[in-house]
Amino acid sequence: MAVNSKIAVEKDQPGQPHRGKVFVAIHAHLDDVPYFAGGLCAKLMKEGYTGYIVRTGNDEKYGGHTIAENVLNNEQQHLKMAQVLGFKDVFDLYYRSHRMNEISPVEIRGRLIFILRMLKADTVISFDPSSSAENDGDHAATARTVEDACAMCGSPSDFAEHLEAGFPAHPVRERYYFHARPEQRFNRVVDIGAHVEKKIDAILECKSRGGGALGSELRARLAGQSKRLPLLGADDRTANREYVRHFLLGDYREYGKPHNLQWAERFYYVDEHAVPL
Repeated sequence: MAVNSKIAVEKDQPGQPHRGKVFVAIHAHLDDVPYFAGGLCAKLMKEGYTGYIVRTGNDEKYGGHTIAENVLNNEQQHLKMAQVLGFKDVFDLYYRSHRMNEISPVEIRGRLIFILRMLKADTVISFDPSSSAENDGDHAATARTVEDACAMCGSPSDFAEHLEAGFPAHPVRERYYFHARPEQRFNRVVDIGAHVEKKIDAILECKSRGGGALGSELRARLAGQSKRLPLLGADDRTANREYVRHFLLGDYREYGKPHNLQWAERFYYVDEHAVPL
């Protein structure tokens, strides 16, 4: 397979060249960032970034319990996932899952702009707003409002009440856009080989949705049939880790192969520091 010369490969940088910078990862569901950008987030924080994460939805449909129990369980799992990856703080907006298209985009946009200004975000990681194949309405609603929030965050004329409250306009200069479908556009491949174990650890916390407990469930079913799968090991945590590694992360192996990387994530990267020729 030929490698597109316009695709940049981003590898680990020594030291902490991004010390003092802030990124905000914004997703709709518990498991979006761990799957699509968990390696990138771990990499950037190791290089000095301070990371924050925003979940727009409440994941009320996932977990197999009552809505109230699902909301609580997913909130707790989201917090644990964020701690594993190393985020400094977590923001939950609690919009109802599968119903975000009912919410005014201006409302969501205003809340996101407030958070980005308050945190003085330099970089945002979220869904690609240009995705034509996105069939998750919560992903699509989040993508659109994130793009608008990034565009307006640096304008003192937008949401001027933030300025009066002491949160000045602050431009977002860099964006990493991820996508749920492998056929979507990308111009940057990030080497996550050194961070894949942390990515797996984060996914393990996503039990209500995300497959974090599928390995132990399979191991238990096989044991009930007097069978075993050796790669699942002898305990539940090993079973969950190896199930994620071998059965849920295949795309991330494939993304790396054209670039001689063991593991990679793909993004559409926007850098507004760049000066056009």
